[in-house]
Amino acid sequence: MADGEGVNTQCDDGSNEGKPCAEFRMELRDSLPGGRAVIGVEQEGEFVWLASREHVSEQARDEFMEQITRIVKERWWVQNWPGK
Repeated sequence: MADGEGVNTQCDDGSNEGKPCAEFRMELRDSLPGGRAVIGVEQEGEFVWLASREHVSEQARDEFMEQITRIVKERWWVQNWPGK
């Protein structure tokens, strides 16, 4: 795992055994284009937030990951990638 990165993988049953999964993480970067605070990058099976260290602390990143984990576990956010 890269330095300053939060990672979480969610599956329907909490395991990776043949179930649709989504990986989401937040990577802290020294800077982002245009002075942005956060940029979301999505591809099938993965959602990554790139966050500027200037605007997002490690504590904020950790709290965000806790909340997004809760949101996904409670199925308030579901990705609908093809074939998943």
